[in-house]
Amino acid sequence: MAFLAAKNVIPNIFVHFGARRTFDVFRSVDTLIWALMWINVVGLGPFAGALAIACADFGAFGKLFSEAIEATDGKASEGIAASGGSKAHQVRFGLVPQVLPVIASQVLYFFESNVRSATIIGIVGAGGVGAYLTELIRVLELKQVAFLILMILVTVAVIDFISSKLRMAVIGKSKMV
Repeated sequence: MAFLAAKNVIPNIFVHFGARRTFDVFRSVDTLIWALMWINVVGLGPFAGALAIACADFGAFGKLFSEAIEATDGKASEGIAASGGSKAHQVRFGLVPQVLPVIASQVLYFFESNVRSATIIGIVGAGGVGAYLTELIRVLELKQVAFLILMILVTVAVIDFISSKLRMAVIGKSKMV
């Protein structure tokens, strides 16, 4: 969808406008509200939480990715077109290598952020560790609450460490291309 919203890929103003407004709609609703809506549709549980996070991220990713695509240097695509490459070749070999490090970095950051969001939306009934944390707070098992919060912090720190290593690997590969 991000390619549809990028002016340098799809010059049709109506497609571009429609894709951008779709991203705006998804982005304007907070993850917590998405969770409450999906709980009404699919019931309590982690599936509602996953759908809520996916809906919120769809809008944000679409906007961020389309802007990254629009910010690419057009010289690579022009070179591919000059050598007889199709529009698909221009996108695959001219645009994708330029935006891949940005996209990878944003996906990894959002993954880390979504781990934290999953705790919060679990509290409202979307399942997962947030539901378990709420139950422990309700029965005043404060040692287990503290341990669970510590485990969430450790998990986020480990994800941050791994994502920084992956980000450096992707950025390093893209500079070699």
